[in-house]
Amino acid sequence: FVGNPYKYGGTSLTRGADCSGFTQSVYRHFGYSIPRTSSAQRSAGKKVSWSSKKAGDLICYYGHVAIYIGNNKVVHASSAKTGIKITSPANYRSVACVRRIVK
Repeated sequence: FVGNPYKYGGTSLTRGADCSGFTQSVYRHFGYSIPRTSSAQRSAGKKVSWSSKKAGDLICYYGHVAIYIGNNKVVHASSAKTGIKITSPANYRSVACVRRIVK
C-alpha cells in the first residue's frame, strides 16, 4: 500500500487513509480488530518496550501511529503530500509507546 494516498478521516488502503485508519485497516485485513483513533490505539493490545519491538507492532507517537516493519523502519499514512510511506528511523519523532497486537 506504500505510495497510496493520505486522506484525513479515511480508512481505505487504496483510496486514502489517515494514520490510524491505515493501521486499523491493515490489522483488519489480517483479522485483528483495533480502535479507530491513534489515541485509542495507544491502549490496544499489550504494551512492550522499545527494545522488545517486533515487526507488526504499533509504534504510537503523540498524535500519530505507524506499524513497525523491522530494520528500524515504520510504514504509515504520513501526510497529504507524501501519502503512505516507509520512514527510518522508526523513532523519527517522540514515541509514546509500542503496542503488540499480534501475539
